[in-house]
Amino acid sequence: MTTLLILILLLITTYLLARGHVKKGKIISIITLILFIMVGIGVFSSCLLKKLESYSPLNHPAWMKRNAIIVLGAGAVKLPEENSEKPTVLAYSRIYEAARLYSSCKNTNAECKIIISGGDAQSNGQSEAVVYQNALNGIGIKNTDIILESNSMNTYKNAEYTSVILRKNKFDTVLLVTSGIHMKRALLYFGHFGVKPIPAVSDYIPPKIFIIPLGYNFAITDFVIHEYAGIIRFYLYNYFGLNTSSAAPGAP
Repeated sequence: MTTLLILILLLITTYLLARGHVKKGKIISIITLILFIMVGIGVFSSCLLKKLESYSPLNHPAWMKRNAIIVLGAGAVKLPEENSEKPTVLAYSRIYEAARLYSSCKNTNAECKIIISGGDAQSNGQSEAVVYQNALNGIGIKNTDIILESNSMNTYKNAEYTSVILRKNKFDTVLLVTSGIHMKRALLYFGHFGVKPIPAVSDYIPPKIFIIPLGYNFAITDFVIHEYAGIIRFYLYNYFGLNTSSAAPGAP
């Protein structure tokens, strides 16, 4: 996204210079250079990440009688040679955190359920929820303690469909496991459907401040922009009445 914007600005600069608009071309070229440097050296992403990754790790939750640990999907990868699927690299931190919290909960002899939310967004033939369930099964967590939500294709639908499950089961404590960069947007969406889970951050993305532009920082900036765009879109949809009614989540 950021690279595309810089490319567009370069094309505009080239067009203006070719048409003889030297002053305008120079102004846009300077803006493009500044943007390239600020993004590349990590200043831009570092500032914006602080606002997103503002949640501390959840080390010792106060478990109640009935507890739910929600895990949001982060994609799955199809392995054609084995005809199977695996979680993406980002998903493993969420699976680990869910398993850690589950173990902590079970040690108190409380009731603990892991709710995995994620459909087949990549059209691999199997939902993210099932793929993650298999991973949890592999480390000894039984299906009796796992609830699948396999229809959602994005974070907003994660929140909508999972809220239906939560209303039916009446849990005392609800934890939300997702990446630090994703947590603020996820909590916003869940709050829209009347769910206020305890944030349980699974991972953090560190910015890299460097004296020369790095491709890493361009990638992180794209992740950051995606999160802020999702937050802005939510408020715009709310303003125009386009968000799903919080009173009837999951309705067709």
